[in-house]
Amino acid sequence: MLFELYLVKKILKYFLLSPIYIYITFSTLSLITSVLYFYFFENKYSLYNLDFVSENSFLEVIKMYLIALNSFLLGTIIFYDLSTKKSKLLFNKSFTDSLFHKFSVPTNLLLMIRVLFALIIVLYFTAYGTDILIRNDYLPNTNRALIVIIKIFSFILILLLGILHQKNKMVSNFYLFLLILISLGTGSRTVFLFVITYFIILFISNGNTLKNKLVFSINLIISFLFLVYLMQLRGLPSHGIIPYLKNLSNLNQSFLGDFYFNIYYSLIFGTYVTIKTVQEAQFDWNIIFISINPLPGSMAGWYKYANDMRLNQFAPYSLHGRIFKMGIPFIITYFFMTGILFSYIEKKIRFYLVNGKKGLAFIIALLLTLHIIYGFEYNLRSAFRYIYYGLFIVLLEYLFGLIKPYLYKKIEH
Repeated sequence: MLFELYLVKKILKYFLLSPIYIYITFSTLSLITSVLYFYFFENKYSLYNLDFVSENSFLEVIKMYLIALNSFLLGTIIFYDLSTKKSKLLFNKSFTDSLFHKFSVPTNLLLMIRVLFALIIVLYFTAYGTDILIRNDYLPNTNRALIVIIKIFSFILILLLGILHQKNKMVSNFYLFLLILISLGTGSRTVFLFVITYFIILFISNGNTLKNKLVFSINLIISFLFLVYLMQLRGLPSHGIIPYLKNLSNLNQSFLGDFYFNIYYSLIFGTYVTIKTVQEAQFDWNIIFISINPLPGSMAGWYKYANDMRLNQFAPYSLHGRIFKMGIPFIITYFFMTGILFSYIEKKIRFYLVNGKKGLAFIIALLLTLHIIYGFEYNLRSAFRYIYYGLFIVLLEYLFGLIKPYLYKKIEH
């Protein structure tokens, strides 16, 4: 693995939006912190009573994680080796300076924001009803397709608000506050992703300066503390915007302990979910095919199995656990192909940056980051769809490039 990491470092220049480096960093941090936690942290958090496992079970899964990372790195190296000289030059170049950009602010941007925000509000109340304000259960019965649409629209709104911030900071922050407030009612970690995405856009638009980097570092700390707060919400007796806001006045004195817990939840907990998934999951190739099927869940047959693929109502089987259950040959194959896919999308991201399509590069990098994060704690289907979203955007950009000359010709005539 160290040799492969050395080769990747030689062939692939690091920059902030590199999905491959984000994958390597997150995987390595998860492995290191999981080992340290298992051997040196005596007072285990044991969320859902998952932490107390045998050393053999723990080391077996750690071995599988290492095989997975090795296979991913190998896929990256092979993709580079088989690439054209032009593609290799893209991989050899750092694009950090290309990330910073002053966005042009359309004259109708505020109107677009207002319309999109109103649509999101309507969709939230359509999906949740008054449960968004207060409810008994953390996870209400909602239309999952509608929730996905809300998330997509919310991310688009965050991008627009980040652009608006250059011209009108007060209005931008106001709409951000309202979006966070309504989204808070879900209790989902996606709200944290809204916040971090907004800060990243501000970072990109304010230039490669020391002041901007310091402000961004402070914003990252604020975002992480906000995530700590979000993680406390699941244990409340009631849920929704009202109970969650009331909980602000009841934050206990062990905030530092909660901060450590959030590190555990973000980097370590997924390892124990994977161990339990390997122990409980069925050896079923049909589930694998359904999980990577790009069709909607109802058409792919997902909901026939979905309820049986959970450790409890809060913790689904993890992507890694599902793959690990299928044996070493499949682990190598799956993560080798993931390395190939990531390398292809990384090449497209770098190509978009060369051609000034920074917004497109950012969105695709964000989608792959979501795949990485979700893959450590959520099921294969939930995580893999973000790769499909990224590939779909690449396809749309390609098709638009084909018809663009014809559109211009019609406009000229």
